[in-house]
Amino acid sequence: MRLRKSALEQACSSLRRLGIPAVLPALHAAGIGISRAVLGGSHSVAIYPPINSLTPLDSRGVIDTIEWGEEVSLYVHIAFCETRCTFCHYTVDHYAGRAKHSMEDDAKVARYLTALKRELAFWGARLAQSGTVVSSVYIGGGTPLVLDESALRDLIRAIRSEYDLRSGAEFCIEGSPLTITAPEGEHKLRSLKAQGVTRLSFGVQSFDDEVLKYAARGYQRETPIRACAIANRIFENWNLDLIQGLYKGSTSEVWGNLEAIAEIRPPHLTWYHGRFGDRPQGHWYRTETKRAEFEDEFTTLLGRMLIWQEMAALGYDQTDGNRFVRSHEFTDPFKRIRTNTASDLLGLGAGAYSHGGVKVEEANRLGHVFRNDPNIRTYVDAVLTGNVPIATGRAVDDEELLAASYATGLRIGRIEDESLRSLRSAHPQLSRYYDALVDELNNAGALEAYLDDRGQAGLRLSPLGKLFEDEALSVFFSPAVKSELAGRTTSERKLQLA
Repeated sequence: MRLRKSALEQACSSLRRLGIPAVLPALHAAGIGISRAVLGGSHSVAIYPPINSLTPLDSRGVIDTIEWGEEVSLYVHIAFCETRCTFCHYTVDHYAGRAKHSMEDDAKVARYLTALKRELAFWGARLAQSGTVVSSVYIGGGTPLVLDESALRDLIRAIRSEYDLRSGAEFCIEGSPLTITAPEGEHKLRSLKAQGVTRLSFGVQSFDDEVLKYAARGYQRETPIRACAIANRIFENWNLDLIQGLYKGSTSEVWGNLEAIAEIRPPHLTWYHGRFGDRPQGHWYRTETKRAEFEDEFTTLLGRMLIWQEMAALGYDQTDGNRFVRSHEFTDPFKRIRTNTASDLLGLGAGAYSHGGVKVEEANRLGHVFRNDPNIRTYVDAVLTGNVPIATGRAVDDEELLAASYATGLRIGRIEDESLRSLRSAHPQLSRYYDALVDELNNAGALEAYLDDRGQAGLRLSPLGKLFEDEALSVFFSPAVKSELAGRTTSERKLQLA
């Protein structure tokens, strides 16, 4: 790698060419600025409609309206981690493995897995009726690798027995530096690969010891470096997660992470931006005495530009604002499915969400986004008593389809095809609403016109807009979703003040 000083000078120069900091007031006026809050319940616009906009519903009513298509991606949530990180807002409970916990904790995990396998069977029977094939499997969490080998083997066996997996389907599982470097970690990974797991993903979050300490990750930089070496010996395709902007994060920390990446060279890298819900780092950010230990907006933008240019210098291609691949054969197909309501995703486990299940009525396509109860005990009790654990959802009607075409479509480029033109014609007032947003973001320089490979004109985030990628995409949430999110935020603030 080149000298840090020259890399920083180039990053600063690149920001100036994009108009930063002079353009920031115009972006802020358009509703775009670096945010530390979760965007509708997630650290990125990973699903639309976002999970915090989902409202209580009758689970049986949803099931009766679902008609799955030819294929679906399967997500299976393991709600346990060996540490409880200070930034993580996912549905997880603390569990460090059978050797480190009581029989009571082991029984709790076993009960969860029993419920999970029962839910697998429930949906497997319905997908078999519709002839739906599973195109990819992602076992996430939490940390699935914290389970013992026999439990993992039983889970994979259940998935394969209940579902028709397409030939060549990608099969990914999540681990962690602690579980990978544990005495049995390498053996577990080799066993998983022998059972057909094709991809490994794990979060390091940072290679900086101070950042790791306040994130409560339970290790120092030597552990993730060893974990990466193990992953590289076993899997050709694996992903590493980092998070920019955690407590005590800085430009120096970003540079140190880049130096580590230059040595490790993972096939796929996801470099998220830190956003915090109701977890310690969220409280710290809202505390005046601790906020100064988080990056300010300009430092975050400088770090992002530094990441972009140095990852390119290392030979990586950038697939969106957060993801980088050493070669396009390592691109993660599941990430695109998660954000695309036109594709079917079935999520199982506590807090898991699903989308798709289109029912055709009078030539209108009506899909759904729905989510299982995020309370682990409530989820388990529901399944084991013969009930469906779906707790919240939202119909993906014309309004949400149009919103999704911007909120997730602009990430890779939005082409207004015949179906979108039809939606706009049917909803002129909503169409004018989005036209006004597009004009405002165009004027601020966050959007740009482009031609796709077939010469069709489209719209996408500009290089300036990509610096604020998720913040810019969230501007295009539908009026109904924005209203629901605003109401929830107001209620949460009242509870905090009570």
